[in-house]
Amino acid sequence: MIKRRPELDSRMPEPSSPLPAASVILLDAQQGRGEPFGLFLLRRRAGSSFMPDRFVFPGGRVEPSDGEDPLALISLRRAALRELWEEAGVILADDPARAAATARGQREEVRAALQKGRLGLDQALAGLGLGPDLGALLPYARWITPPTREQRFDTTFFLAAMPAGQRAESDDAETSQGLWLGPAPALQGNQEGRVSLAAPQVRLLGELSRYGSLEKLLARDSGPLDPVRPVLWASGKTRVVMLPWDPDYAAGQPGPDCLPGQPCPAHQASRIVNFDGRWLPYTCRR
Repeated sequence: MIKRRPELDSRMPEPSSPLPAASVILLDAQQGRGEPFGLFLLRRRAGSSFMPDRFVFPGGRVEPSDGEDPLALISLRRAALRELWEEAGVILADDPARAAATARGQREEVRAALQKGRLGLDQALAGLGLGPDLGALLPYARWITPPTREQRFDTTFFLAAMPAGQRAESDDAETSQGLWLGPAPALQGNQEGRVSLAAPQVRLLGELSRYGSLEKLLARDSGPLDPVRPVLWASGKTRVVMLPWDPDYAAGQPGPDCLPGQPCPAHQASRIVNFDGRWLPYTCRR
């Protein structure tokens, strides 16, 4: 879970160091509804301090209990597994059958203790006779919040297949709704204002929409991740998140001949533009 931070000085702050974080793109071929696969999205509450009222993937910052080095892969995986359990109620365990057979009430009791910090991840799993399946989390992408934002995260996104016999659902605390959607329907819902996505999710869903099957997606090579470091430009009500391959990225602002740019499919986006609260995919063609 993403914890609230104290209010910062009202003056323009120095760029803060991004906090290591992990997020899980939970996938299920049974939830595709005509698409090759569905993925699980959670709607953050309107009063949240980070990405309010946006649909995001389960995730949050790495806690000290996750590991000594917060950027180590094992720490990130432990954080991802813990956050998925806390926020979506899904356990990636070394014994999936036992996890699925555990009584719902028992799972929810342990989940609540984990959320409130009364139990650590290992204690919570051991209480159910389980261990973590860290290998189920496949590194997919790494995004770092622009330096102009007060709350910054260095987030590693992991792919994970939904374990059989479990149910993903909102914790009804930090999030208010959970739903399964294919990448293309999620992007269409965002375009129409029904599913309000955060900027990174727009690009990531565009990439995921190119895979014709869950098997191909999970079998992709996952070497070292090059971090995506967006830059944010704002003027009036218009906000533009430019990605490193955008022609105006180095300048830090859109050129006058490319403001805001041209609408495009999400997988081709070099920038994500906010109009009336919606983040939409754009590119700059010169």
